[in-house]
Amino acid sequence: MNNLDKIQMKGNRKGLNLIVNLLEFNSIDELIDAVREKLEPVKGFYSGNAVFVTTYPIRLQEDEKTRLEKMLYDTIALSSVHYEESNRKEDLPQVFSGVEEGHTKFVTKSMRGGQLIEFKGNVVVIGDVHIGAEIFAEGNIVILGQLKGRAFAGTSGNEKAFVAALKLTPSLMSIAGTFARSQDGEPSFPEVAKLQGGNIYVEPYIPSKFEY
Repeated sequence: MNNLDKIQMKGNRKGLNLIVNLLEFNSIDELIDAVREKLEPVKGFYSGNAVFVTTYPIRLQEDEKTRLEKMLYDTIALSSVHYEESNRKEDLPQVFSGVEEGHTKFVTKSMRGGQLIEFKGNVVVIGDVHIGAEIFAEGNIVILGQLKGRAFAGTSGNEKAFVAALKLTPSLMSIAGTFARSQDGEPSFPEVAKLQGGNIYVEPYIPSKFEY
């Protein structure tokens, strides 16, 4: 496991949450370098937001917090940095496992810019998701229309979650903390985005071949 995989990164309506097991890092310098590299691909999208740093099972020292906080402000134009500490891994948010069957929220109309959905399960939108609209789901996200806004699936860390749409053109997409943007051009067929080997892969939806 490389250092980037040791840091969980989750986006939500409050901002960005970094979850770090401090025992995985040999020094604060190693941690700072890993966090900087982890944030580099998404720094433009979280400018002006808050960052919440959750550490376990030990705590950062005050001077270590100061160094990490300085790097965060230097890397992203943040509104604030908050530290949340836990002595037990059990205190951290649990991973939603219902991506094959579980709680599902159905939205029966298109989402306009500025609208937000945050749900502890799967989300199905029967319509389009326009630019400026955001969906945060701990499970899968399925759009029966065009996805132009932001879609964050598997937000509690489930790497089996997927994002699917009739036209998959998100301004930003994430699965279990791994981020990607759509390629140039507009697809003429449904697509499914899945996480494989630490990267998001998009492939055509073929009913006879697609497997969860």
